[in-house]
Amino acid sequence: MKIQRALLIAAVVVLAAGAVSADIKIVKMEHTDGFSAMGRTTPPVDQEKVTWIGKDRMRLDSGDSGTIIRLDQMKLYLLNHNDKTYNVMELPVDLTQFMPPGMAEQMLAMMTFEVTVTPTDEEKMIGEWKARRFDVSMTSKMATISISMWATQDVEFDQEAYYAMYEHLNSTSPGLDKMAKEMRKLDGLVIEEEGVTTMTIMGNTTIKKSQKTLSIEDLAAPEGTYEPPADYTEKPYDFMKAMQGQ
Repeated sequence: MKIQRALLIAAVVVLAAGAVSADIKIVKMEHTDGFSAMGRTTPPVDQEKVTWIGKDRMRLDSGDSGTIIRLDQMKLYLLNHNDKTYNVMELPVDLTQFMPPGMAEQMLAMMTFEVTVTPTDEEKMIGEWKARRFDVSMTSKMATISISMWATQDVEFDQEAYYAMYEHLNSTSPGLDKMAKEMRKLDGLVIEEEGVTTMTIMGNTTIKKSQKTLSIEDLAAPEGTYEPPADYTEKPYDFMKAMQGQ
């Protein structure tokens, strides 16, 4: 279910920012426990996620999809690696213009999240990084999400530069476009997360997800990183197909 997928992806996005003079490459591993809902069983999934972040651009790739944000062009690209297609959206994204008439108000009422970030005094070493725990609570009529995020200040990054892109990233998921304001309370680069999502709309189905950072590197992104591949074909964005995972 694409809506569920969009909620989970948005909830556990790694909060990071590009260094002023170089790009940052972040590689992490995400694990999602198996679960059953509405008569369907979903097996556990382990998936590598790769993020490139530059001064005014960002790229995220995970599984069969990718996202490119270009603030210099004020455009957002959604990549489908399976069929080698992509969509282009002008920034800032207004999803309501892609929704069928009458759908936007009802959907946003169901999916808009109230988000609270609570700093704690708990600290621990994660690999080579000293990290502090932040508790994140997200609530909507559709789902509740609780996440423990561990953030470090041991990695140089420009948090303010990132949030402009983070806001645009969330704008592609209904109900999450205003999430970035509360997320500014996170102090540092998030390198580890553990979360539980309860889908109230799916009989209180519980889904557990975790992410761990495998590597963080300062280096120049390969040519073409922040552009759709040359052999991909542009297609108009279809909101209903996107929600259905097509």
